[in-house]
Amino acid sequence: MNCWTISQHESYALWKIYLGGSKAGVAIRTTISKLRNSINSVKQDFDEDIFIGKVQYSDFIDEPSNRFKIITTKNKFYDYENELRLIIINYPLSEGGIKVPYNISYGKFVQVNNEKLINEIYLSPFVGNWFVSVFINTIKKIAPYLCKNIRVSLIKDI
Repeated sequence: MNCWTISQHESYALWKIYLGGSKAGVAIRTTISKLRNSINSVKQDFDEDIFIGKVQYSDFIDEPSNRFKIITTKNKFYDYENELRLIIINYPLSEGGIKVPYNISYGKFVQVNNEKLINEIYLSPFVGNWFVSVFINTIKKIAPYLCKNIRVSLIKDI
């Protein structure tokens, strides 16, 4: 499972929560269609389908036998996340599934085409100028086409 927020703007709360006390971090901004295209344009080394689902926030799950609903439902206390999930569902052999050729406890690496994926790269609102400089210099070396997409967060931590 891979999770994204589908908010139209940055979230102070999400920066704080996902950085976990650290100051350094980055966030990628994209669209659902670009996300889908960035995955579909690369040959994956597995045959499973990747599902995309918007998380529903509720006190309970009304269809407990529906796996997709179970993994796209969260308690309403988390609705500020406004989450979208990418999911690979592996069914047990007893239910007609396949023997998975990798350890599902560790997940599966899904390749993406970064040129098709990334609209903008936001740097944490809590980083210092040194981090901005190091990040930009690193991107210049490994993916110079992304330099024009780098933004420093507009959130001010006052």
